This record gives sequence, C-alpha cells and structure tokens, in this order.
Amino acid sequence: MSNSEMLTILTTTCLFIVAASVPTAFTKSWKVSPSSSLPLWPAFSNHNPSVARKSIMHRSTKTNHSSSSSTPQTKRVVLIGGGHAHVQVIKSLNAHLRPSYVHVTLIDLQSSASYSGMVPGCVSKLYTLDQVQIALDSLADWSRIDFVCGRVVGMHFEEYDGQKVVLVEGTDEDGNVIKKEIPFDVVSVDIGSTTRDFASIPGASQYTISTRPISDLVQRIQKEEEMMKEELSTGGMLSGAQVVVVGGGAAGIELSLALRARWDNILGSKLSITLIDSNNKLFPSESRACRSALKNVMKKYDVDVLHNLIVEEVTSSHVHVKSIAKSVGSSNPKDRLPYTHCIWATGAEAHDLSWALHKQCGLSVTPDRGWIRVNQNMQSLSHPSVFAAGDCCEIVNENMKSPPKAGVYAVRSGPILIENLTRFLAGNAKSKTDGEASKNDLIIYHPQDDFLKLLMCGDGTALGFRFGVPFYGKWVWELKDHIDRMFMDLFDVENLPDHSKSDPGEKEDGSEEEYDTSQYDTYEAAKEQMKAEDAGKLLLRRDDGVNFHMAWSVIREMMADEKYKEEVLSIVRHSPDSWW
Repeated sequence: MSNSEMLTILTTTCLFIVAASVPTAFTKSWKVSPSSSLPLWPAFSNHNPSVARKSIMHRSTKTNHSSSSSTPQTKRVVLIGGGHAHVQVIKSLNAHLRPSYVHVTLIDLQSSASYSGMVPGCVSKLYTLDQVQIALDSLADWSRIDFVCGRVVGMHFEEYDGQKVVLVEGTDEDGNVIKKEIPFDVVSVDIGSTTRDFASIPGASQYTISTRPISDLVQRIQKEEEMMKEELSTGGMLSGAQVVVVGGGAAGIELSLALRARWDNILGSKLSITLIDSNNKLFPSESRACRSALKNVMKKYDVDVLHNLIVEEVTSSHVHVKSIAKSVGSSNPKDRLPYTHCIWATGAEAHDLSWALHKQCGLSVTPDRGWIRVNQNMQSLSHPSVFAAGDCCEIVNENMKSPPKAGVYAVRSGPILIENLTRFLAGNAKSKTDGEASKNDLIIYHPQDDFLKLLMCGDGTALGFRFGVPFYGKWVWELKDHIDRMFMDLFDVENLPDHSKSDPGEKEDGSEEEYDTSQYDTYEAAKEQMKAEDAGKLLLRRDDGVNFHMAWSVIREMMADEKYKEEVLSIVRHSPDSWW
C-alpha cells in the first residue's frame, strides 16, 4: 500500500458526486469559461508517480499554445457528468495547462454537484447545503471549459456524417426544448448511479424520500421539520415520528444517525428510527470487532436494526416487508412496518443512459445490471473512444473483481482517467487516424484492496474502520471533517490561482508549470515513529482530548510500514481497553 494513500471516506451507498441544483436554462450558444487550474492527483495504489508526473499531453507550453501552423487540428474532449473523477479532470485540463488545440466540454443536468461524503453531516445540520456543493459551472468557467446544462440522450459514431457526436437535450430560458450535437474525439462518462429499486418497488417513488437527488433529500427533510415545528408552535399535539430507513449500507446507517441527531431535540422520546437491512448483519465484510462496535453505536443512538428483510411494497402508511432469513433465529418482525417518514437508501443501480447507449449504438454493458464495461485503462470494451469512471462502470478483468460502488474508487480513478484521456488524444494526433493510442501507452488502474471508512454519528463524533479495528470519538469526526473539507477546498474557485498575470503554462515567476501529480494530502514518513505501544493506546482512546492529526499520522504510518502496522495491531488487539 502506498504511503500516500488517500483516506477517502465511505459515507453513503451513493458515494459519488451527485448533481444538486435544478437547471433553469439550456445554453443557447457555447460559453467559454474563463480561467484554469492546477490538477488534482489523488494517490492510487500500485501506480508509479513518476509515470504520471508529466502527462504525455504536457510539452513546452510555448509550443502548446502558439498559433504556429504546425499546431495539431482541434481535438475535442466531452465529459458527461460531474462525478468524483470528472471534477479532477475539469480542474486538470484547464486552459492554462492543456494544449491550445484541445477543447473540453462538460455536460450535466445540474449546475452544482453535492459531495456525498458530507451529505449525512448536512442532514444532521453539521453543514449547510452550500458547504457540501461543488459549483460545476464556476469550476468549468475557471478552467475555460464549455459547460452545457442538459440531458444526454444518445451518441453517434462514424456512421453519422463521418463524425462522432453526443446528442443533448435541454430547455432555453422560455422553456423551449433545444437539441445539440456536440462533436468529440474522446468522451468520458462519470454519471454515478441511481438508487436501487426506487422505480421498481411499488410505492417507493410515490411515498419515500430517495437519497438522490441529494438536494431534494435535504430539502424534503427540511420541509418535514418545518411542518413539525409549525404544529408545535400552534399548540398542536405532535404525535411523534416513526422513521423507517431502507438500506443497511453506509448511506442508511449514516442517515439513521443523522435524523436521530437532527430531530431528537424536537421530538425526544416521540422519535423512533428503524433501519431495514437485507443482510444478516451490518457491514458483513468487516471484522467482528468493527461489526460489534457498529452494533454498539446503533444501540447507543437508539436505532432499531432489522435484518434479513426486503421491501415488497410501500403504501402511504406502511412499509411491507418479506423475510429472507435462512434460519429460525433471524430477526423477522411484522410483515409491515408503520412509518411517518421513509428514507430510501438502498444500493446502486445503473442509470437509464447506460441502457440507452447500449441499445442505440451497442455500447458494452453488463447484461444483468447495465454497468458500462471497461478495461483496466477505463476504456470501453466496445468503443475505444469512450471512457468511463466511478459507479457507472465495471472493470472487466479475469484476474480481479471490479471494485465496489464506493466513492474512494471514483476518486482514485481520476488521475488515471486524466492520463488516459490525454494519452488517447496524443495517440490520435500522431497517427491522424481514428484508432486509439497503443494500449501499452495507457495507464492501468489498480484499485486498492481496502480504505479508511468513516461514519458520522451526527453529534460531533464518528466511527471509523481500518485494519479490522474500529475507532470512535470526537477525534474520528474531526478527521473525517478535515479530509472532507480538504477535498472540497480543491474545487472552490476562490482558492484556485489567478493565472491572468502569467502566460499559459508558466508560473508567475516565469518558470514552466507542469501538471501537479502530488496528492492533496500527501504524507511523508515521520522522522520518528510513535512507539507502537503508545500508538495502539492512542487509537483506542474515545475521549475528547485526542489530537486527530497524531492519530491520522499513526494510521498512515501503519499503511506505509507493514511491520509497524502489525506491532500496533498487536497492542490494540490485546489491550484491556478494547471497548468493542
């Protein structure tokens, strides 16, 4: 494991950056966005940083941006969706660094994107909605990337007037439908996923609150709260709230805890929260210690967890469930659960766009789920000029299983995607043919085996898992909050450099600027490691006096040094202070 592994957070089963605000209009003409950016290159396992240090597209900026007749013909990159990987591409392929002949267009239904890692914190009122959103339009404007607010409805390849185009529909300021054909040399898809079974389970879309779109989730919960407060303020007898959360993954767990934290002060004992889980235990792939710690946390915050249940139907007053227990002793309550509020937080399901592209132009997707099938270069198995990243794709490799639908993998794939999109274009530019660059020229994405998981509890504490060991307390929340804010700050245009005073590709001091492939939370090995005994005791602490920076340093030293990791884990596992 690389010592610069990014501690990206698993917080919702959605775990991708989701479009947040409803667009008001569809651009009638191209709007070239003013500005540029330093690219984000999060760490990824088994990748040599020296390979990515200089993108194949980055050459002498004086050559790249000259108007010389030798400048290659325009090459067009189209990005569909503003997911975790694509925000890195948007930031990296800015006008200050990319070759002048490369034109980039971003297409998304929304002008802002919500970072799912912070949404449960937003629901529990630890963040405002604005704090969890990335302004895609502003970021694209800063990078001088065209932003088209609309819905992709199809693609055409060479058989369409000898040109590859993306078909987009949207509306103008008067509500009239407008259609666009956006040409491309290479297109990348990072649209995440939808909520599983939300459209197929009877009553789910009519009566429940889905985790997507995220802005709707937050606004609907806010509206319900306002109704509660209004009833109380007018002297009404508020009978209470029975919240049922469907989905036993990270999203369901965190939203259960978030609503407990948010509504406990309003309803107190009149608030009940039930979590429906289709498995026989929460986080079944985690260690017994982690599962035990999670069970204790759910009990502490009075969240009733029901296992081995699937939802068959949702009516206006009840969630109808069916037991799938294989043993008599498994939890099997009534076949219907009363509710006043039902949150739909199930796993990931492919967007309709994937199926549409499969039917329209033969884009390869998995036959059972509709995920876009890509190789280890994140390149479509059927269309070499199509790439995909994040939840919407599945990596096909006989030697490895495609990673789960979690945001960490989308984030880690971003640097690979940047490299491969630019290398693909470079290959086309050299050969002046439609064929892709040599497969050997493209970077292979090696998903990591495990990562730090941090679950917020809504009250300024959090629960974390790593190395099969649970961590809990205020310091865990502070660590999660620190990492999330670091990530968000990368895409806040107020924090990005002003290149107006320097030539393209040059720093303000006149030196040549290169793609920065370093990680925003890059960790350099400590000059002196904390003693294993002290490190083990530190990670076990749950009091408010823990310095999260010190704990984080210990965790990363453990990732970088296998021997040190085992020494610390030995202390933890045999400590009488183990609280789980």
